[in-house]
Amino acid sequence: MVSLILIGLIGGVLTSLSPCIIPVLPLVLAVSAGDKRRPYYVVAGMVVSFAAITLSGSIVLNLLGLPQDTVRWVGIGLLVLVGLGMLIPVLGEWVQAPFDRLPRLHALLTKAQGRGGFVVGLALGAVYVPCAGPVLAAITVAAATGEIDTSIIALTIAFAIGAAIPLSMFALGGNRMSDWFRSHHTAFRRSAGAVVIAMAVLLAVDAPTALQRLVPDWTSSAQQALGNHIIGNQDLESCRKGDPGTPHDCGPVPQLSRLENWINTDQAIDPATSGKVTLVDFWAYACINCQRANEHVVKLYDHYKDYGLDVIGVHAPEYAFERDADNVRKAIVAQHIKYPVAQDNSFATWKNFHNRYWPAHYLADHTGRLRQVHEGEGKYAETERVVRQLLQERNPGIALPNPIEQDEHAITEPRSPETYLGASRSQYRVSGTPPLGYYALQGEWDVNPMDITPRSDGAAVELHYQARWVQLVASGRGTVTVKRADGTEQTFDITGDGTVDIIRKDNGDPELITIAPSPGVHLYSITFG
Repeated sequence: MVSLILIGLIGGVLTSLSPCIIPVLPLVLAVSAGDKRRPYYVVAGMVVSFAAITLSGSIVLNLLGLPQDTVRWVGIGLLVLVGLGMLIPVLGEWVQAPFDRLPRLHALLTKAQGRGGFVVGLALGAVYVPCAGPVLAAITVAAATGEIDTSIIALTIAFAIGAAIPLSMFALGGNRMSDWFRSHHTAFRRSAGAVVIAMAVLLAVDAPTALQRLVPDWTSSAQQALGNHIIGNQDLESCRKGDPGTPHDCGPVPQLSRLENWINTDQAIDPATSGKVTLVDFWAYACINCQRANEHVVKLYDHYKDYGLDVIGVHAPEYAFERDADNVRKAIVAQHIKYPVAQDNSFATWKNFHNRYWPAHYLADHTGRLRQVHEGEGKYAETERVVRQLLQERNPGIALPNPIEQDEHAITEPRSPETYLGASRSQYRVSGTPPLGYYALQGEWDVNPMDITPRSDGAAVELHYQARWVQLVASGRGTVTVKRADGTEQTFDITGDGTVDIIRKDNGDPELITIAPSPGVHLYSITFG
């Protein structure tokens, strides 16, 4: 959300400072005269016109149904092109040319004359929106989520505020401000071009994602306070703290909103009306905790699906490559998932459940009431016990098969925590030889907000871990060579985006290893089992 607000704000300012806005300035000054409040009405009308284009652009993108990665990279390309056009006038004219051919509805301005300042502002915006077309198009495409939700609304409001700042200065500053801008518009144009290109670079390295991940930590207390005023949320929060082995009444199951790409089913499933006991499971395919939990969810579904149990896997991506539907389908096959799965790329359903973790599951009875909430791994026997109780409530005469999970009383072995490598969430990096639970970087690396990638051969991650199972989250194309403590080496081919098991062993003893990727491979995190 923070990234969209910044994009919208900068885009609005750039729109109002576009060189082709100069012809608008005399009209803004003319229609703003005579009433101290009139400039505000005029600017408000123009801002609404500009913002409406941003909003309608998102609707068009949604109707086109383009893959989100495609939309993102087209938007980044447009931003670079617009930025270069601001720096190089000839290129800027070429970029602007298609928008100059759009009809300018001067009839609207004629009809608006003599009306209120807001109506005049609306007409001005409609007439001169094409002149700022490249900026509007680039901002809309690069920041679009594909749906009209709180993110797009935030983008639109931020865009409106950004556009209002320079226009208000022109309207209130009069001819002196307008003349000063005309004499300095070349410097403004070049500065704006540099800002646009910088914005494109930040988007390309996924810096907005890092910002978005930081926001919940800053605002969690405020979100919790606000959430407590939502109907049913207090019941939901109390269930998070309740005994997972006992059914509770957590209120009605939240709505499954804007899920897409349903897999393993011909139609969407609504736990509120399905008439079955339903486990809603939030997961991400590259999350090792989810992979371990999925083994139990798959087993639970296979054991009780013929007795009235449904499972809905809500796939909410942790990394950008997890948004791709083909990647999710491949993971579903690899993890032997037979129950229905849908993508929650917009995190709309995640927000409805006030979810906070991967994995997390929410168990609803056949009437559509939530009866159990559990976050994280474990408590599999307790979950099965509640499932059996709810199935018997649904059908008191049912004869259920024997339980498949055992109560968890065994002492678990210690293992290293999930280790993020990108700058935004890295907390276990050290210099020199790493102690247990930490890592160090050897050689030259590009450290991005979400990932790291080697600049040349010889770069390696030195990792001191404790676990039986080590899994690397990577993307790109190339190889990763792992050198073990005993001197043995193994090379793994990286041919897609996701996870690769680099170590599986029978004990959880500590070990110091090196992980050396080839150039072109991006490393995101290391997880342990």
